[in-house]
Amino acid sequence: MPISYRAAQTIIKRGDEAALRTALDQHLDPNLANSNGWSLLMLAAVEGAVPIGRLLIERGANPATPNAKGETPLAIATQKNHTAFVELLNEHAQ
Repeated sequence: MPISYRAAQTIIKRGDEAALRTALDQHLDPNLANSNGWSLLMLAAVEGAVPIGRLLIERGANPATPNAKGETPLAIATQKNHTAFVELLNEHAQ
């Protein structure tokens, strides 16, 4: 059984790429989002966690999916001034 959104959030905040890889291998949905539409990729954008973002995108996370407020991972990373994360997302723009 895949881990919860909250558990995935903790892994992303810690920047634990190995734990996220394990969770994804155990069928964690890379597009998992909470009730406000905040995806795992958005959480990585908030943290500026490029390795986490890259892993999520490689596993199928959609960088263009907005949350309930219409914000995308790119908008969030731009607002937080995480330049390397913005570059990652631009590399995978659809």
